Amino acid sequence: YTQELQQLALTMEVLDQVTTENDNALAAEKVPVISEKTAKFLSMIHGYLDTQKQMNAKYAEEDPGELLGNFDVGAEVTKPSYTQELQQQSIYGKPVKSMSELYEAAELAKPVYEKIVQKLVDKVHAATDDDDDDDQVVFAPLKGANRAEEKANDDYASRVPGPGVSWLFDIVRGSIKFGSTEELCKCMELLKEPEDEGEFRLVKAKNRFQNPTLSGYRDFNVCIQITVPNADGGSFQHICELQIHHIAIKSLSKELHSHHYYEFFRSYFDGATASLTERMADLEAIGDGEKLDSEYLTKMLTTCMDEVRLGRLIVFFRDYLGEYELAHKACDRLFVICENFGNEPINLAQIYNQVAMTYSEQKKWDEAIAYLEKVIDIQLKELGPDSEDVAMTYNNIALIYDEQNKQDKALELYGKAHDIYVKILEADNAIFGIIYSNMGNTYKASGKYDEALSWYQKAKAIIVKNHGPDHEDVGMTFVNIGDNYRQQGKYEEALEIYVKGTKILMMTLGPDHAWVKTAESDIVELRQKLGNLEDAS
Repeated sequence: YTQELQQLALTMEVLDQVTTENDNALAAEKVPVISEKTAKFLSMIHGYLDTQKQMNAKYAEEDPGELLGNFDVGAEVTKPSYTQELQQQSIYGKPVKSMSELYEAAELAKPVYEKIVQKLVDKVHAATDDDDDDDQVVFAPLKGANRAEEKANDDYASRVPGPGVSWLFDIVRGSIKFGSTEELCKCMELLKEPEDEGEFRLVKAKNRFQNPTLSGYRDFNVCIQITVPNADGGSFQHICELQIHHIAIKSLSKELHSHHYYEFFRSYFDGATASLTERMADLEAIGDGEKLDSEYLTKMLTTCMDEVRLGRLIVFFRDYLGEYELAHKACDRLFVICENFGNEPINLAQIYNQVAMTYSEQKKWDEAIAYLEKVIDIQLKELGPDSEDVAMTYNNIALIYDEQNKQDKALELYGKAHDIYVKILEADNAIFGIIYSNMGNTYKASGKYDEALSWYQKAKAIIVKNHGPDHEDVGMTFVNIGDNYRQQGKYEEALEIYVKGTKILMMTLGPDHAWVKTAESDIVELRQKLGNLEDAS
């Protein structure tokens, strides 16, 4: 007991010391200048957090018993099995093969769908003794063909069975706005168990009262499969989308422009909403009325005691905002915590690694290497020479030597990393695909094209075995091989490989990704070169 008191007293003494250091550091801290882009981003976060707070409060007011949030839509429709029976059908009852077949079926399905939805609303009113004049049913026009084509290519091109167009469920769509929790629950009950058997069935559902969007918006989003008669006396199945809103929540969302915030951040993080949720959580320690700006961030980074949060903020500032000074401040704060609460060497190595990565992003190669050498010294001492972490650090230093056009040093360190991996991993481990690709890049930069091609081929074989033939890394390897041919003046071979790689990148990353745009630009250049050669001959 006495020892515990002594330990507590020591901890309190350390905390007092850190608090004093915080106050002194904050007083002397120079507030960094942030970019206009970052200032706008921070302003959007502040508005987003306020919107989320109001949306959450509105939901709590309208559904205090959380009947909507706890409504069970059913596991089989929360994560449906995408088999042939769920593919959109042509008017002849076969899976659609083209956009024209899909829209031909949608034209016939639309009036049937609208009749079913209106009947559903009437049943809800009858069951709840509520014929609310404010309730609204809206039937949208058929989804635009260009947007549908884009969605089929971006989201469903690789889904089996294909084609991607057969998985578009929102060509025919509509929405219902109800004024009460009771009505929404009754509507979902009728969708789960239709009174008229065979009229429709619920095939997909999201309960966003349970899992709201990032902005705090909540609704039910469902897809129903309906039976549609055709001109030959037969019928086909068509899946349509239905959104079911709470009027009060929908109205507040519109007033606050909540979807604007959602789309802004979703675009900013390339659709990686899981990453976005994490980043937002890191910045949610904002008091009411606190302005989220450079001064606030400096204060936060000088006083924060949460090592995990600081680690994520380093990545956030460095990789998303490009605010390297703030990333360095977060690293400095980690050093302070590490020094005051147990200077574990491996923890120190992790901070050194973050500092190195930040310098690397700034293209301050010598500073980056200096910190990575500190990392490797600690790792060799604490983990031994055959550690996977040691191998990865050798690889990271080699990448920087590549940037400095020091190919001999890079190859030496890639070789060290490779030798460690050979000892501790299976020969077909995915990490070898990374090492072989890096070595291919280095040999290509040295003008040793045959050696480069050999390493690229080895990398492709490993990547295909681990991830399949349509993975983005396979696409990038094809592009690298194409560039290898291009640099040798073998333009026909280069073009063929470039096109193959770009198709994979387009399918996996989408048309707006930087890798896709660069590859497409290279293809245009290659075609121009081939055209010039033909003109010259």
